[in-house]
Amino acid sequence: MKLSYKISQINDTIYRISLPLPGNPPYINVYCFKGEVNTLFDTGISWTWRLLQKALHEIGLQFKDIHQIIPSHGHVDHYGAANAMVKRSNNNIQVIAHNADAMRIEKGVYANPLIMLRFMQSMGVAKSLIVPLAILDIMFKSMGHKVTITHKIIDEVYTLRVGDYNAKLILTPGHSKGQMCLFIEKEGLLFSGDHIVPGVKPIILAGFEPNTSFPVSQSHAIFHNALKKVEKLHPNKIFPAHGEPFDGKLDRLINTYYKIYQLRKQRIYTVLLNNDCTVYVLARKVFKNLKGINLVLDMYLSLSETYTHLEAMCSEGDVIKYAFDNVIYYTAALY
Repeated sequence: MKLSYKISQINDTIYRISLPLPGNPPYINVYCFKGEVNTLFDTGISWTWRLLQKALHEIGLQFKDIHQIIPSHGHVDHYGAANAMVKRSNNNIQVIAHNADAMRIEKGVYANPLIMLRFMQSMGVAKSLIVPLAILDIMFKSMGHKVTITHKIIDEVYTLRVGDYNAKLILTPGHSKGQMCLFIEKEGLLFSGDHIVPGVKPIILAGFEPNTSFPVSQSHAIFHNALKKVEKLHPNKIFPAHGEPFDGKLDRLINTYYKIYQLRKQRIYTVLLNNDCTVYVLARKVFKNLKGINLVLDMYLSLSETYTHLEAMCSEGDVIKYAFDNVIYYTAALY
């Protein structure tokens, strides 16, 4: 991971600070709104808080000048540095997040190692990969120090001040239950978090929710409905958490997302017509280019994406699942 940052000025008071991440994607965009209410939308991971501090200094701000932090959702690359910032501001920074992801941010609630192990075994993961995947999960936790949320949003649309603008936080679940986009209607600017990412369809993660012993699949239907909600905003420009900003022609991108979803379902169904499969076997067949230095991380993500596709297909009646010897198998439903 290259320890450097990049600052891009969007307009007189809005800045994009790109901070490094280990693996792929290689960086996250933190958006700073400077003005009446100095605001950060996302923070990067805990490992890079000093880089964020330096970048803010370049645009004339210190941690103590920040009024509020808004993690777009409860994944470590989006809230990981918030704790370090709050501590170094004498606890003067407000942290705002949606209640649906509050537990993850405040308590770092993920699966405990035994639950994760049972999940990996039930997915049929090769024994040689179980330990590396468990280590990866521990590494994820080290990237995000839990932080107290001072204001938990329960509404689907919440209005607030960021910088010198009136803005809306819009709940767009799918990638996570509490994923939010930030929209400045006056300028037509949409800050999309991980809901919309150029060049790649966002992963619909299988989330371990509090007090569950098995991941709760995030519905693809919920994700696509949230895309329609954002499309109706007609943004002029979109600023994602990963990748470069792009003009707000969402219809083509949303159609591409949907085509990818349908193509993967078709590919999964074709494989299952020939053989019953575990999630792991299907992931290796659907995502064929899993290799190299990012194998473990890519496998982690592809397992989740495959699992959520299968759960959606079960709900739609296209696939049937059954358990044998503590391993879950999927088979094509024949009409």
